[in-house]
Amino acid sequence: MSHRPTSKPLRASTGPVPMRVKQAGGCLVIERLLPASARPLQADVKTLERFCALMAAEGYLAHVSALAFDRIYARERFIFAKRRGNPELAGLAMSLLHCHRYGNTRAAR
Repeated sequence: MSHRPTSKPLRASTGPVPMRVKQAGGCLVIERLLPASARPLQADVKTLERFCALMAAEGYLAHVSALAFDRIYARERFIFAKRRGNPELAGLAMSLLHCHRYGNTRAAR
């Protein structure tokens, strides 16, 4: 098998090539989160906001929208809060874990 020499020397990647993009009009629509029955995690927003506030009081981070729509993130945060949080946060985390596992809302403690 013969090897043909290339006319250009190979260079290391310098990242993506800049491209021109046509200007377009955009519209940002900010609406309420989907109702609890239509979200992957079926918990109401007030409960998730309360959970985030308790996490912040403990010095930990949690995002309401990520909890509502990202089941993996939500489970990780709930388990973390259950293990490391104060009793009120741990109780709420247990309630939200039940909601995560079984898909129905249980009264928050």
